[in-house]
Amino acid sequence: MLILACRVTDDYLKGAWHFVKSVEKKFGHPEKILCPCRSCRNLSHQPVNEVYEHLVIKGMDPTYTQWYFHGEDVNGDEEMVGLNVGGDAYDLYRAAFMNDEAGMEEPTQMADQKFNEHLNDAETPLYPSCKNYTKLSATVALYKLKTTYRMSNRCFNGMLEILHDMLPSPNHMIKSMQETKFFLKTFDLGFEKIHACVNDCCLFRGNEANADICRKCGASRWKLDKHTKKIKKSVPAKVLIYFPIIPRFQRMFRSKEMAEELRWHFEHKRGDGKMDHPGDSAAWELVDDKWPTFASDPRNLRLGLATDGFNPFSNLSSTYSCWPVMLVTYNLPPWLCMKKENIMLSLLIPGPRQPGNDIDIYLQPLIDELKLLWNEGAIVYDAFDNTNFNLRALLLWTVNDFPAYGNLAGCSTKGKFACPVCANDTKSRWLTFSRKFAYMGHRRFLPPSHTARKKMPWFDGDVEKGSKPRIMTGRRIYDTLENFVNEWGKSSKKRKRKEDEDEAMMMWKKRSIFFELPYWKVLKFPLTFYVSKKLFTWFIK
Repeated sequence: MLILACRVTDDYLKGAWHFVKSVEKKFGHPEKILCPCRSCRNLSHQPVNEVYEHLVIKGMDPTYTQWYFHGEDVNGDEEMVGLNVGGDAYDLYRAAFMNDEAGMEEPTQMADQKFNEHLNDAETPLYPSCKNYTKLSATVALYKLKTTYRMSNRCFNGMLEILHDMLPSPNHMIKSMQETKFFLKTFDLGFEKIHACVNDCCLFRGNEANADICRKCGASRWKLDKHTKKIKKSVPAKVLIYFPIIPRFQRMFRSKEMAEELRWHFEHKRGDGKMDHPGDSAAWELVDDKWPTFASDPRNLRLGLATDGFNPFSNLSSTYSCWPVMLVTYNLPPWLCMKKENIMLSLLIPGPRQPGNDIDIYLQPLIDELKLLWNEGAIVYDAFDNTNFNLRALLLWTVNDFPAYGNLAGCSTKGKFACPVCANDTKSRWLTFSRKFAYMGHRRFLPPSHTARKKMPWFDGDVEKGSKPRIMTGRRIYDTLENFVNEWGKSSKKRKRKEDEDEAMMMWKKRSIFFELPYWKVLKFPLTFYVSKKLFTWFIK
C-alpha cells in the first residue's frame, strides 16, 4: 500500500503515478483532483502532477485506508475504521474548513491542525466502551433536546453536570452551555448586527456607518436611559440581525447529496401541462425563455421570499411584533424544498412596532446580495462535480398574507382601491350606514353573453356592460412608479393626496425595493399572497 511503502523506491513512485492516473481516468480527466496527502487530507483539489508530488514528498494520509473519495467501492459489510461514526462528521468538518474561492489551494498548517482536532472529537467515543455516541454526536443530540423542549440554560447546565457524573470515567461529556456553544461554533456561518433607527428611517451602514444620530428624524442611534435620560453609548436602540446568504449557498453545494438534489428541477420537468413543482409554472418558463444563459445551468438558484410578523413571547398580544424574512430554494424536490431545515432565515427584523411600509429599509442588505448574485455571481465549489462554478440566483416571487403583501408591494390593501389585481379599475361602493366599502363588479369577468350580466335585481340594480380589467403586471407598476419618491420613517408625516393627483398613483404608498432587482419588472406575478386553507376549502366545496 502507498501508506506503508517507502517513498524512495521505484515501486512506490510507479504506484503513486498509477494511482493519480487511474483517478484522473475514472473521473473523466478533470483539471484537478482531491489530494490525499498528509497535509491536504482530501480537503483541497490539486492538479494531477501536484498530487503526485505531494504523495512522493509528504506521503499519503495514514487514516485514509479506503479510497472512497477516489472511486474505490466500499464493502458494506466492512466497518470504516476511524470514520464509522464520523463519515458524516468528516464531511461536516470538511465543509466548515474548506475555502471556496481558493477551494483548490492547499490548506494552511493552522487550518489543518484545527481540522484534525475537531475530527478527533468526531471520532472519539463518549467514553472508552461507548459504541453509539461520540463527543460530537452526543453534544448535538443534547443541544437539539434543549431547543426542542425549551430548556433554560440553568436547567441544561444541571443536566450536563449530572450526565457527566453518571457516565463512566474518563468521559468526554461537555459540562456547560458555554462549552457547548464554543464547541459548536465551528459550524457557525455567522451573522451581522446592523444598527437601525428607532423610527425605521435608515440603517446605520454604508455612508451612515459612523453616524450617531439619524439624519432624517434626529433620533439617537444609542439607547436612552429611562430614568436618567442619558444616552447609553455603545448600546444600540434597535438592531437588525442579518444572515448573509452567499456563505450558506456555498455550504449547501459542499454537500454532495445536496448538490445533486439542487439539480432535481432540471431533470424532472413535466410535459403534460400539469404542475407539481414550481419548475412547471409559467413564471419559471418565463425565466427560461427570457434568460437562457441563466437557465442553462441547473445549479443556478430560483428563490422565493416569505415574511410575516409574530410575537416571540408565546402569546397573541400585538404589543410586540418581530418579522423574520425567509428564503425558499425551489431547485430542490417538492418533498424537500418546504422542509424547515431547507428554509433559510435571512433577516430578523426587531420590534416592538411592525415595520409596515418601512420594511424596505431592513431588506437592503438582502437585496444587495441578491443583486450581486444576479449581476456577478459567486464562486462556489460543487461537491457533486468536484468543480468550482459561478453561482447565480434569482428571486421568483414573494409569498405572504394580504396585509404583508401591502407592506412589500407598497400598494393599498383597504379602502377604495383595495384589489391589487384590478388596481385603479377596482369597483368599490361606500356603504353609508355600514361605514365601509363593498367591492362590486365581479360580473365583468364573465363572458359578454352571460345571462348574469343582465340580472339587475340579483346584484346592484344595473346591467353589467364592462369588460374585465388588465392585470397589473410588474412592467406596468414599474412604469407607474418610476418617478415616485419614497419617504421612510415612522416620524414623517403621511403623504397628502393632491387634488390634481393622477388616479393611477392613488393606491400606491411607495416604490418597492424589489424593483432594484434588474429582473423584477419582467417577472409574472412577482408579488403573490396565499389563500388560507379554510377559505380554499370553502371555495372548492
